[in-house]
Amino acid sequence: MKKLYVSLVFSCLVGLAFGQVRPEAVLTPYPVEVGWDQTTVLIFPAKIKSADRGNGNVLAQKDAYAANVLKLKAGKRGFSESNLHVVTEDGKIYPFTVHYNPKPDKLTIDIGKQQQMEAAVAVLENTDIGREQLDRLSGKVFQEKGFLYRSDKNGKVKLRLKGIYSHREVLFFLFELKNRSRIACPIQQWRFVIQDRKQVKRTAERQVNLTPLHMQYEKPKGIEGKGENRLVVAFSQFTIADAKKMVIRLFEENGDRNPVLSVKGKHLLKARPIINPQNQ
Repeated sequence: MKKLYVSLVFSCLVGLAFGQVRPEAVLTPYPVEVGWDQTTVLIFPAKIKSADRGNGNVLAQKDAYAANVLKLKAGKRGFSESNLHVVTEDGKIYPFTVHYNPKPDKLTIDIGKQQQMEAAVAVLENTDIGREQLDRLSGKVFQEKGFLYRSDKNGKVKLRLKGIYSHREVLFFLFELKNRSRIACPIQQWRFVIQDRKQVKRTAERQVNLTPLHMQYEKPKGIEGKGENRLVVAFSQFTIADAKKMVIRLFEENGDRNPVLSVKGKHLLKARPIINPQNQ
C-alpha cells in the first residue's frame, strides 16, 4: 500500500511539472482575412505539404502552378472566427486565425518576408541604432571606396562584394551588381547563410540563416539591361570560424541567373570604419 501511495504522489508531481503547456512553446498565429468575392493569397518560403482548416467555412486551395502558394476564400458569408494550419515540406508549421471580411485589407501576403521583417525588428531592438540612422549610414557606405574583390558571374550578371564597413555593433556590406546582357534582371530575393566550408561525408550540412537589419539599393530594385546597381546590406555584428563561410545568393525573378558569393572569416575581420559617420 505504501508503494502504491508513493507511486500516486509521484504521478501527480509529474503531471504538475509536465502537464501544462509552457507559454514559450505556443506558436502565435498570424491573423488573416478572407472574403466572399475576393481571394486572399498566402506565399510561403517552401512548398506546401498540407493545409488543415478549422471548419468548412474556410476554403483553401494550393495553386496548380506554384506549389508554395495557397489561395483562401470564404465558404460562407459572415462566418465566426476559424483557424488554419499550414505545413510546408521543410517541416515548418504556420498557424493562422481566419476572420471574415467582405473587403479584406491585405489580399497578398508573403509569409517569408513577414518572418524576415519580424526577425530583423527583434535584432534591431538589441542595438542602439534606429532605422533612420541605418538609412543615413547606408548612404555613407555608398560613398566609401571599395577594397574587396569577391565576385561571381552567372548569365552575364555579375555580383561583387566591394567592401565591409562597421559602425558600433553593425556591419555594412557593399555589393555591386552589373548586367552585361540586354535582358533586365529583376531580383526576387537574397539569401544569406553561414555554413560549413567542407561537408563531412554522411552528415547533413549545417546552415544558419542571417537576417539583415536593413537593405538599401542605390537605384530602384533590380538591374536593367546593360545596367548597374549597388546595394548596402546591414547585419548585427558577427564573426565566422575558420571552418565556416558566409554564402550570399542572389535569385533572379522568373530566371536562373543566380550568382553566389562566399566570404571567409578573414574578410569580415578586414571591415573598415565608416568615414565621418557624424556621430550617427
